[in-house]
Amino acid sequence: MKTVDIKKHIILTPQQRLDCVGANALEQQFISMLGKKCNLWIIDMTNVDFIDSSGLSALVVGLKTAREHGYRLVICNLKPTVKLAFEITQLDRVFQIFNNLDAIFSDFNLKLATA
Repeated sequence: MKTVDIKKHIILTPQQRLDCVGANALEQQFISMLGKKCNLWIIDMTNVDFIDSSGLSALVVGLKTAREHGYRLVICNLKPTVKLAFEITQLDRVFQIFNNLDAIFSDFNLKLATA
């Protein structure tokens, strides 16, 4: 799991499988982000090839946690099979889902900061 801090937003990039193991790692990442000075949590699913109920549940927990602490959580770059899991469970109606990072940056008027 890679984490990139960029001024007012944080990008999480889960790797390959968002199953029980990946879900636990993601939930730990959400907990570690609490208190950081950012208002937007971005979950970049570019590298996720598989998601199951544990992964979907972890994302719901993350969304709930973000909302409770005044953050926004958005998702981008869903592969077709992962997107289908969101559609079947109707979580595509719960999450704000973007096609890519550029769409998020445009929508939220953000710029990728260079260190």
